[in-house]
Amino acid sequence: MKFKIKKLGISTGNVAIVVIDDEDAFTMGAKPGDRVKIYPVLADDTLGPAVNAVVDHATGEGLIARGEMGLYDEVRERLHLENGQFTVELQLSSKPKSFAAIKAKIKGETLTPKQIDEIVQDATIGNLLPIEIAAFITGLEIRGLSDEEVVELTNAMANSGEILDFGDEVYDKHSTGGVPGNKVTLIIVPIVAAAGLFIPKTSTRAITSPSGTADSFEVLAPVAFSKEKVLEILTTEKAGILWGGAMDSAPADNTFIRIEKPLSMDPFPLMIASIICKKMSMGVKKLVLDIPCGKGTKFPTPDHGRKFAQRFKLISSKVGIETVCILTSAYQPVGHAVGPALEAQEGLRLLRDYSAGPASLRNKSCELAGILLEMAGKSAHGTGKKLAKEILKSGEAYKAMKRIIKAQGGDPEIDPENIAVGPFHKELYAEEDGYVTEVENAHVNRIAKIAGCPAAKKAGIVIEKKIGAQVKEGDLLFRIYSDSEEKLQEAVEYYNAHKPQILGGMTIERI
Repeated sequence: MKFKIKKLGISTGNVAIVVIDDEDAFTMGAKPGDRVKIYPVLADDTLGPAVNAVVDHATGEGLIARGEMGLYDEVRERLHLENGQFTVELQLSSKPKSFAAIKAKIKGETLTPKQIDEIVQDATIGNLLPIEIAAFITGLEIRGLSDEEVVELTNAMANSGEILDFGDEVYDKHSTGGVPGNKVTLIIVPIVAAAGLFIPKTSTRAITSPSGTADSFEVLAPVAFSKEKVLEILTTEKAGILWGGAMDSAPADNTFIRIEKPLSMDPFPLMIASIICKKMSMGVKKLVLDIPCGKGTKFPTPDHGRKFAQRFKLISSKVGIETVCILTSAYQPVGHAVGPALEAQEGLRLLRDYSAGPASLRNKSCELAGILLEMAGKSAHGTGKKLAKEILKSGEAYKAMKRIIKAQGGDPEIDPENIAVGPFHKELYAEEDGYVTEVENAHVNRIAKIAGCPAAKKAGIVIEKKIGAQVKEGDLLFRIYSDSEEKLQEAVEYYNAHKPQILGGMTIERI
């Protein structure tokens, strides 16, 4: 059935939706929520490539006329309609074959390579609806995958886009996340680049945390580039801190991430495949993986982290990537700042002045950078951290960072003190004497997100007193920044009800 199109100017952010008059829907037998295919009608009256969507009904007078179809932004963009192209054909569509494989996984069955390939392909090109992809992700969370299935999923996701080849000596670093303020990439990449290694660092935006590496670096320079521009940057500088989503490298991964984010799910099999497929797409051959372990992270104990590390190394080796996994402490934030602008500020301070940065940020960054230097043969086993510290202390890492910022269109002379932070802020003070015995990362993350992170780059928190610090009544403990008075007030209320820093003496419990 053919329809004239009407631009609605509405976006769901993810779900492709079209709206037709309820009488037209009755004629077609289309119920609300049914899957449909929309074909652009070309000048010669043939049909162009189809776009999958969900159909909704217009029941009110004057909203959508008979013979008219309202397009949400997601559908209009995917149709690539040319000027003067106003007619489309709508057809009811059945579920793809891959949905049967998704149901099989939910029931606990092992998937064949063909089934996994079909799921990945259909998810990437839009044949699977967001709710069906959500079912797949939920199935992975509940049922998991065998090692063989993860290898196949990784390869299928990597091959959903172009795989770049920069030779055998391509290095990278990644973190499984979960610890607030883990801005170490801002330090590691310039250290490694200053040592002459090729490090095409692609990062995601925050999924469940207040800031991802791409969010923080974007405060200093753009991170979203076409593949052609990325190749230009990397050819010139041999290093970059880039948002993989803009390049559409491993597009299947971007599709899954868009669904994971609202679900707040990151199943381990998909996490492994997601990390490795992105590295494969950038031609990475040697990787250091930071696995934060502790309360509030994906790995509550080192034993959990160790099991994941062993599996990750196995999967990565099967696709040609040598990996060293490092279990790191995640019992409190890395450094003091959490939030895109505040983290960029803290990272830049350390690069400019070795003595100015927090010890936790300096030590963790140099530890991980040192592993990459050892893998490259730049330093003997066990001495990489020392070399990384020397590079950082000498100022060569800061020079490398300035080159990266300039190459990506930022101001290489940016002063960390001139980075804008939230205009609305609140300082919180200690109400009693004591020692900080514990920091609740979950509360730190929640406060930062309530304040507006990661969407509001100027929002965030600064934790002034960490574990082991002696505190006197009236000492500054915590600062919250926001670009909204209302969000700031909400964050302060949450802070007062869920103090992230636990002050205590020697008492464990009164019974």
